Amino acid sequence: MTEIKTVKKIDASSAPALDKQLKGLLAGGETELVINMEDTTYISSVGLRAFASAQKKINAVGGSMVLVHAQPCIIEIFEVTGFGGVLTFEQ
Repeated sequence: MTEIKTVKKIDASSAPALDKQLKGLLAGGETELVINMEDTTYISSVGLRAFASAQKKINAVGGSMVLVHAQPCIIEIFEVTGFGGVLTFEQ
C-alpha cells in the first residue's frame, strides 16, 4: 500500500504531476493506494480526470484507491460531477 498527499490546488498546473505520479505507481505494480487530501481545497476537471483514470486502472486489477481526509467542498465537487459514486472516500 502506498499513501500520497495531494497539494492545495489540483489544477491545470499541478494535475499533470499528480497524474504522472499515479500512473507511475500503477505501472510499478501498486494496487493499493491511499490518497491523503487533507490540504486540498480546489480541484479542477483535469484533477478529476487523473483520479478517474487511476481508479479505472485500479479496478481492472482488483485493487483499491481510497481518498482520505477530503474537505467537504472537495467531496461536493466529486459528487456534483458524478465521480462521487466511482471513488471511495474515508474521513
